[in-house]
Amino acid sequence: MNLDTGRPADEQVNLRLRDPADLLIAVPYLLGFHPSDSLVLVGTRADEGVRIELTLRVDLPPPHAVAAVARGVAGGLAARRCDEALVVVVGGGDGEGPPRRDLVDAVTEACAEAGVVVQARAWAAELVAGARWRCYEKCRCAGSLPDPASSPLAPAMVAAGQVTYRDRAELERMVAPADESVLARRSALLDRRVDEASRSGDPVTPSGLAALDLLARWVEDAQSGRLEMDDEDVVDLCLALAEPLVRDAAFGLALGPQALAAEGLWSVLVTEAPDPEAAEPAVLLACCALLRADGALTSVALQRAQQAWPGHRLSAMLQSALEAGLGPDELRDWISNGSKRALALLTRRADPR
Repeated sequence: MNLDTGRPADEQVNLRLRDPADLLIAVPYLLGFHPSDSLVLVGTRADEGVRIELTLRVDLPPPHAVAAVARGVAGGLAARRCDEALVVVVGGGDGEGPPRRDLVDAVTEACAEAGVVVQARAWAAELVAGARWRCYEKCRCAGSLPDPASSPLAPAMVAAGQVTYRDRAELERMVAPADESVLARRSALLDRRVDEASRSGDPVTPSGLAALDLLARWVEDAQSGRLEMDDEDVVDLCLALAEPLVRDAAFGLALGPQALAAEGLWSVLVTEAPDPEAAEPAVLLACCALLRADGALTSVALQRAQQAWPGHRLSAMLQSALEAGLGPDELRDWISNGSKRALALLTRRADPR
């Protein structure tokens, strides 16, 4: 099941709806991409006005999985202490809609059991101008969608520097592996470097603080627009990130003024590194995306980490934390504290005194 989380609540977006169409055209901006064949829940909290707390998206499930999906999304809303929810179905029908009433009813019931009140339920064939929409309520209201670009959220997201992607596939292409022959060549070079170091007893690559310095120099290159890698460069970076403490300390690069440059480095390395080594830049990319509130890229990068290295521990932990409802501030503290601890251990190892 593909589970995507939208942009966190620290953007302070207030949701004001005149009719279900307003909700529907806001969804791409809340998620970060235009969904298709999806169930989307927008969880809100009644603090000051109606504030968006969480947006969740899952693939439309087969009938046998409806109950499990309903419990899962309702639990996610409850974990983030949402008071109310808006339920959206995109696609899944022949255009006559609204389809998947079984799913919508199951989600409504699961939310009620979790203490979350469903305030609106709507369907659209797709989220484009002119698409038909209908609600699931007795009023049977319906209509044609306005252009999603007319949503009040559109200028706010542009002003915040947020990108709304055409679809989820566009995001997946951003982290897709490079040419198979190139990756095979680099994988062989990695194996050769490790074998040679094992025979000679020499270090494979600079370790500890020296490896962290190597990463920092590459971030500086990215910031200067000089990010060009050959096979040896990719292997050096993979070997540097293979040390868990170095990888953990590198999370700190997402917290300072070079955060976007660090994200640029990880976004290149995740495509250029062979599997399973690509898992490490993938989870670092997810961290950068998370800290700048790009939930869509966070989800796709974590999925890429698990594809590269099934069972990859850190990406699984981060995904679990997101699904458990940890808020942006808590996750930022978790990432920051982990990076500081790793850097302290590397420093102590370099100078035991």
